[in-house]
Amino acid sequence: MKDPAKSVRSIWIDLDNSPHVPLFAPILRLYRGEGVEVIVTARDHSQTLELLDLAGFSGTYVVVGHHAGASKIKKSLNLISRSLQLARYIRRTGKPAVAISHGSRSMVIAARLLGIPVITMYDYEHTETKIFNRLSERVIVPDGIDDSVLERIGLPASKRRKYAGLKEELYLRDFVPDPEFPAKLSTALGREVAADRTLVVLRPPASTANYHNARSDSIFTALLKNLAEAHNAFTIVVPRTQDQADDIEEQLLRIVNSGESFGILRSAVNGLDLINAADVIISGGGTMNREAVLLGAAVYSIFQGEQGALDRTMECSGEITFIRTEADLEKIRLIKRPTAVSRPELTDRVEQFVRKQIDFFVASGQQS
Repeated sequence: MKDPAKSVRSIWIDLDNSPHVPLFAPILRLYRGEGVEVIVTARDHSQTLELLDLAGFSGTYVVVGHHAGASKIKKSLNLISRSLQLARYIRRTGKPAVAISHGSRSMVIAARLLGIPVITMYDYEHTETKIFNRLSERVIVPDGIDDSVLERIGLPASKRRKYAGLKEELYLRDFVPDPEFPAKLSTALGREVAADRTLVVLRPPASTANYHNARSDSIFTALLKNLAEAHNAFTIVVPRTQDQADDIEEQLLRIVNSGESFGILRSAVNGLDLINAADVIISGGGTMNREAVLLGAAVYSIFQGEQGALDRTMECSGEITFIRTEADLEKIRLIKRPTAVSRPELTDRVEQFVRKQIDFFVASGQQS
């Protein structure tokens, strides 16, 4: 039987933040490999564009819009502006069968204006989900978020599609470490990383995110001082924006001898290779923490927002240690991880689940 996806209208994927690049890269390759046109729009924010180029997608996506910063007023105006920009661009390309993103508000609005069915993915229930719950045809969430929570945040049961596991499984199952990564990392940092030191990867809090909690900043500052005093460790800071990189660099200049203990990544590297090389991950977000758990690193979270269901489960199982106060910094153990790491066997269950949702609209679009 002929696959209906091979002769149907295009699929539209919008990438508005850097973690969305590895998430959708397998889906993008899958459909393009089958001859399906996939329109990719990307927001110029964080390392999104660099990661797209690093993943081999240079020249196959269109840049639409940028991040507006932390101001709620600017965010609102930018949301409207980017939505209209996306709508104008997509109108010229021809109507896709379906639009899919991991929480792109501007895509949801643009697709609604154009009458395109929308699939939205999210895995943190305490962000602003109303626009997704209301305007998406389907919302894909992990089964680790209880139905009672989804009821409370207003996601209708008719729109819910729940998958088993973590979204990170979709791309981690195909991860093969790059043997040349240590050399690439040294080039990106402009220095060698001593093999005998504990390698710490530090991802700062998302200071411009809707869910940012100011308490994260004070804990982060205290953490920098602690890591600078740990002479057995070398910390690679992975900033979210260049402005954040500049701010962290200024903080480090005020800490004695921090230059021997830190390196700031100002260009994108493969995130999975970086986590795989690290002994300890300390992050203010969620995606990197879950990737690190699946890759066998010790994980500490400095996220100070309302704890989501997935994080709560991983904390209870001991897979992630949460740092909630400056006193909790003593919980961080800066030791090298074992050479042989036990990692869970990952299947294609999440990829197949996501594809099933996309194919529903692809097949419907062909019939209409």
